[in-house]
Amino acid sequence: MFCRINVSFALQSRNGYRSCALTVREDTVTLTKRISEYSIKGEVDEATKVFDQMECKDSVCWNVMIKGYVENNMISNARSLFDEMPDRNSFSWNTMIMAYAKERKAHIALKLFIVMPCKDVVSWTAIITALCEVSLVEDAWHLFRQMPNPNSISWSSVISGFQQNGLSAESLNVFREMLVQGVEPTSHSFTSALAASADLAMLSVSEQVYSQLLKRGFESNVHIGNSSISMFIKSGSFSNAMCVFLGIQWPNTVTWNSMIMGFGQHGYGIEAILFFHQMQKAHFLPDRISFLGVLYGCTHCRFIEEGKQYFRSMEVDYGILPGPEHYASMVDLFSRAGLLKEAYDTIMRMPYVPTPVFWKTLLNGCRIWGNLELAIYASDRLLELEPYNSTAWLMVIKIYASAGRWKEVMEMRRQMSEREARKELGCSWIEIEGKNHIFTAKDGTHSEVDRIYPILQLLSYDIAKYVSI
Repeated sequence: MFCRINVSFALQSRNGYRSCALTVREDTVTLTKRISEYSIKGEVDEATKVFDQMECKDSVCWNVMIKGYVENNMISNARSLFDEMPDRNSFSWNTMIMAYAKERKAHIALKLFIVMPCKDVVSWTAIITALCEVSLVEDAWHLFRQMPNPNSISWSSVISGFQQNGLSAESLNVFREMLVQGVEPTSHSFTSALAASADLAMLSVSEQVYSQLLKRGFESNVHIGNSSISMFIKSGSFSNAMCVFLGIQWPNTVTWNSMIMGFGQHGYGIEAILFFHQMQKAHFLPDRISFLGVLYGCTHCRFIEEGKQYFRSMEVDYGILPGPEHYASMVDLFSRAGLLKEAYDTIMRMPYVPTPVFWKTLLNGCRIWGNLELAIYASDRLLELEPYNSTAWLMVIKIYASAGRWKEVMEMRRQMSEREARKELGCSWIEIEGKNHIFTAKDGTHSEVDRIYPILQLLSYDIAKYVSI
């Protein structure tokens, strides 16, 4: 009888929990599953009732309830329960750290990480990701350097963090260091490295990164293939992009859109249209991005009627409502072709409030075709939205100057000076032997400047033989 009582019912206090009998433990497991089910369905109140009524709670039960709060965006409730939890384990800490990271509250996540007694690779990676997401990349890199044994996911987080914060060269340096240390890259780290290479638009670097994924057999991964297509297109190598496209066994909509957008944005209108129709022959329905790519192609090649046809087809044939970006593309199409009235009517009839890009596009068309009256109207609308934008001022000044209205030119320059509207410094670059050389207007900082300008003068003399300057 004594033994049966010991087996069927025994209560013992340990680490803040009550160790229950076998049957009670079975009830605990069942109730924990019920809490999880309620949380997944979003019925958090019901899950809380079950949790509160439980006499015997183990660490799994506490963690499931905390996770339920987190997954239903009830972070304050999760934190309250976390603070009440008698014996937190690494799962408990990591759940809260990742919750605050998701909420972009890196400062709170960092406080928890610092006091966390049992840091593991998950917590290190979570806090590094959190810091990167709020652009504290230097702090993330400093923490990463202190991490005892970073794994491939930790490396991937840092590579991605650098790339997403515009530090593409640094992202590739970390990627290279990861390979040197013998850590096998994940698909995510390759995707980030490909994106960083695309940002730099350096073909030699792009080819090196792609060769690394070929060595490891990642070329069959459609997501990596899509990123590779975008990278090669931004690097100016359509032949490589086409090779990647043809090598993807099961292309998806993103794959087709990458090619259509690439051709369209670079002025290959016919190729963009051909891919658009091939996409449908392959039983893929075009989406908003597909149409945007085709419209870009029509714009660059001045395919007016084709552009109007595709724009109408979006809603009539496919039930896709054109977005602001599609209307902006149509305004650009009309403006480049000199159809300024159609461009203006498109802006006024569209169901969206015109943003600065619409007036800039129309203003540029007025500059090209010398429509001073409409240019003044467009510049007034643009300056209402961006009073310190130098683009509008400079465009109107050029239009006045071309019309010989120098009094207005002087007045515009005076107003521009009073408003302290400054021109953004533009730049261009060229890749030579794996190195980017960047130039700005009247640049005298390049190490080879004494050799560059004489060559430019010689070239201008040659050009003058064929073109009236």
